[in-house]
Amino acid sequence: MKKTAQHLIVEVPCRRSRVETTIGIDLGDVWSHYCTINQDGEVVDRGRFRTSPKAVEKWFTDLPSARVAMEAGIHSIWISEQLQELGHEVIVANVRELRAISHSDRKSDQVDAEKLARYARLDPKILRPIAHRTVEQQEALTLIRARDLLVRLRTAAVNAVRGLTKPCGYRMPASSTRCFAKRSLAVMPPGLAQALGPVLVQIGEMTAKIKQYDRQIQQVGQTEYPETQALLKVHGVGHITALTYVLTLGSKERFQQSRDVGCYLGLRPRRSQSGDRDPQLGITKAGNVYLRSLLIECANHILRPHGRDSSLRQWGLHLASRGGKQARNKAVVAVARKLAVLLHRIWTTQEPHMPFYAAAA
Repeated sequence: MKKTAQHLIVEVPCRRSRVETTIGIDLGDVWSHYCTINQDGEVVDRGRFRTSPKAVEKWFTDLPSARVAMEAGIHSIWISEQLQELGHEVIVANVRELRAISHSDRKSDQVDAEKLARYARLDPKILRPIAHRTVEQQEALTLIRARDLLVRLRTAAVNAVRGLTKPCGYRMPASSTRCFAKRSLAVMPPGLAQALGPVLVQIGEMTAKIKQYDRQIQQVGQTEYPETQALLKVHGVGHITALTYVLTLGSKERFQQSRDVGCYLGLRPRRSQSGDRDPQLGITKAGNVYLRSLLIECANHILRPHGRDSSLRQWGLHLASRGGKQARNKAVVAVARKLAVLLHRIWTTQEPHMPFYAAAA
């Protein structure tokens, strides 16, 4: 005879959390709000503190060890590291999983902090915690992002100069961005030299500063992150991509399988399956945008018309040869995803890269 549903429910053991205190923090640029709940889910304290290292040390130094949950954001890197040094268990929540907070119709800093605390108390896996890089890694990564900022500013300045000369009947000579300032100053008409000359001087100075950044990035990779040297053996991967890859991932141990890196960087296709309907969708585009763009650039370099032959290149060209409107673009994304997996494998094993691994095996 079947047991009643009520009897089955009573027999299920109830597992209680061992964490005595859980704190949710809603990080702000100036003030951060917190909410503390006990093991029974009762709110025992609310308040706010300044978003600064001194304030964090003042509020959390004498506090007993607790579970602290916060959203990933601008200040979450240094705050999470400081709280861990003070002996607290820190959970940095993935923002993409917190729609109940970001899309709430009664959203406030106090309510958001309480929701984070309750999620972390019940089951931290709900928040899909992320692993932050260290502050030292973030400082090295800032060097790369500063270079990228100068490159984008230089491109905008070059395009502005070309656009401003055309209404006057002139056209700047075709040249690479590195030589644009020098060649344009030589042919700039006197009527425009007074207005655009200082802009060209700034373009030349930005070019020199970008070269200086390139030397610094190469030196940082060789001295502070020697594991990047093995990644440079892959054709198409340069110093910037190798160092950005290592700094963005932070640690090679955070991924159980190398193929998980492609998903982490948003290079896997989205899926929306329901019943018999399973359409082909684009990639998720989750994760770090800058690193994903670098891998796409490397994939384009690998698949260029006169690229160096390898198993990865042959595989990508085979995908592109299938035809279709987006065959080439799909092949580039697929090669970028495979390249992300390959780089993690090389980083983990530190084995030399073999362009034709199957033939060598």
